[in-house]
Amino acid sequence: MQPPPFSTLYLSEYIQYWQTSYEKALALKEADEEELERQEEHIEAHLCKHFNRLRSIIDDDYFEWNQAMMVFLVLCQWRNAEVKGMPMEAFCRKNNLLRPVAKRMSEAMLLLKHVDDRWSKWDLTEVKTVARYVREVHRSLAKFVVRAGNLRTMDRWNFLQSITEVHFRMHPKGIFYACAHVALQLKSIEVGKFLLPRMEPLPATIETEDREHFLHWAEKQETYYSIRTFRSRIQAFLWLFLHDEAGRCFHTYSRAGEVPTIYAHVTSKYPSGWIGNLAHETSYSEPIQLIRHDSDMVRDANILALFEAAVKTLYSVEFIKYCFCLEHSIVDMGRKLTTAEHPIILRAWGKWGVMQRGKFFYSRDLVDSIVLWLQIIKTDYDGKLLKSFNITNLINQCLRVNKKTTLDEAPEASHTHSRLFEVCL
Repeated sequence: MQPPPFSTLYLSEYIQYWQTSYEKALALKEADEEELERQEEHIEAHLCKHFNRLRSIIDDDYFEWNQAMMVFLVLCQWRNAEVKGMPMEAFCRKNNLLRPVAKRMSEAMLLLKHVDDRWSKWDLTEVKTVARYVREVHRSLAKFVVRAGNLRTMDRWNFLQSITEVHFRMHPKGIFYACAHVALQLKSIEVGKFLLPRMEPLPATIETEDREHFLHWAEKQETYYSIRTFRSRIQAFLWLFLHDEAGRCFHTYSRAGEVPTIYAHVTSKYPSGWIGNLAHETSYSEPIQLIRHDSDMVRDANILALFEAAVKTLYSVEFIKYCFCLEHSIVDMGRKLTTAEHPIILRAWGKWGVMQRGKFFYSRDLVDSIVLWLQIIKTDYDGKLLKSFNITNLINQCLRVNKKTTLDEAPEASHTHSRLFEVCL
């Protein structure tokens, strides 16, 4: 089931392929579950992989349509067949989820946003169950994309287009809105499927004292907080964590190609008062308040910016460029991540981990991931980053070199003759 090469040289064959698939789904009278799943997986993989290129190829005469929407229509037509859904009640109760059933168009759109809001609450180890839930959500949406109805069912007014006085169908902008969310949710599922088989037990135990030692080191780095660009860097990470790429794609579609910055899109999506409070807090709060912040998102943005600044100051290394990978980029950079000759910190589904030589160590927390990253550099790479930079000094500051002492404690002089210490040069 391989489509023609995705190239302008084969454009007519490419379109003909999807048209044939659409007509086959349209003529389908009785759905076969195995055939449906096979078609779904095939179309989902293609849409997920090529979405950004497909959405840029626009019809010359009907410029509100693009090829991503064309492939999405084919997927929805296959899903339009009546099939028995998978029982998800237990999973929904466990995770406080809405049931993946929609009788009205507004309910289907709510389920799409519900999935986007729940990624950080799900665990990567449950990716197979999450994938089933997301597929049921997408199936519940399909009938509203390829069918028409009255206002009782088609009740999202901003996404409607009238056919008659009483019948309506989904407007092209509504189709693209659904297409963008479905494609990028599929990519988030691919992130989980990429990482799950590579998970390994942590090579070292991260104790509470290790976390506190690192946070004590962070509290001593007060100089950075007096620099305005550093405070702006914290905000940049915060906006990146809040970013909704599907909404940004829809903004570009509905405004004829205008591509907003991540900051512009985040500030337009969330209430201005809340965004203003976040910006004020990251700009003027005391360092210890940011380091020990109650919000994991604010704390992680601060810790990541601080560690990046420390590495760049001491060794002139772009830590974020070479040692960090975020969400959907994990799929795009998959081969390079598995072959990289140094450990890389990953953020997926709002959780953290470290990838080293094709193994993924799922630590869930950023502080744990940084501590683990430093320990791997120390033990497996002799303290050298990228085979060129000896970061032993930073390792000695951030890690408990001697497990029986902390950053501020020194051994008693009367016992120094009988105690052994590890010295890293």
